[in-house]
Amino acid sequence: MSLNSTLAPDRKLWVLRNFDLFASLSDQNLEELLRASRVVNFSRNDHICMSGVQHTHAYLVKEGNVRIVHHHATGKRLTLGILKPGELIGDIDLFNHELPLGESAEAIGTVQLYAVPIDLLKRLIGNNTAATLKLSKMTGERRSDLVNLIQDVLFLTVPQRIAKLLQRLENEFPGTTKNGRQFVNLKLTHAEVADLVGANREAVSTTLGKWKAAGIVESIKGYFVIKDQASLDNIANV
Repeated sequence: MSLNSTLAPDRKLWVLRNFDLFASLSDQNLEELLRASRVVNFSRNDHICMSGVQHTHAYLVKEGNVRIVHHHATGKRLTLGILKPGELIGDIDLFNHELPLGESAEAIGTVQLYAVPIDLLKRLIGNNTAATLKLSKMTGERRSDLVNLIQDVLFLTVPQRIAKLLQRLENEFPGTTKNGRQFVNLKLTHAEVADLVGANREAVSTTLGKWKAAGIVESIKGYFVIKDQASLDNIANV
């Protein structure tokens, strides 16, 4: 991790204004937040924060992506979600700021975050009804996504889980190749896909190998290109 303070104050303030969570805060509130915050950088696979550790700062994603990972006592991992720029790591409410037990936040590629004092963030959000409601909505959506993920792991096959994952990532991280094909604009290894669907890497590699041979999906330099959308949708919906 490294610190970065090269952004000009007006540029940093503009960035803060573009966080949905801060949209309803006054300029005075944003200036206070700006003075107290700092920009921190992480490299691929760096640990950002984890449960069981007392944190004085909350982290908001400025650039790059962050994965939230659950670690089981057996050593297995399950990626619970991928955060994009503008999102908050963990659930900050007016009472607590901790990742749930057994969870950690890790960088996917190069990541730049705002580190904001938790006490200040609680005060600013707690005094603003719109911001409080926005945070509640964000927390509710994450919990709903977690319930859906658990249901998929319990009841769907590995190919179905991968197909549903790629459908979701297509929408969240859209990209289009020069020849018009859709691809997931997020670089992922087979092991990272396995963590996202609750499977082992071998099962994921086997499935993706079959799909490549069938002309459905191909991984090119870590980016998944969708060659046959209809077939992928059929697998997801079986």
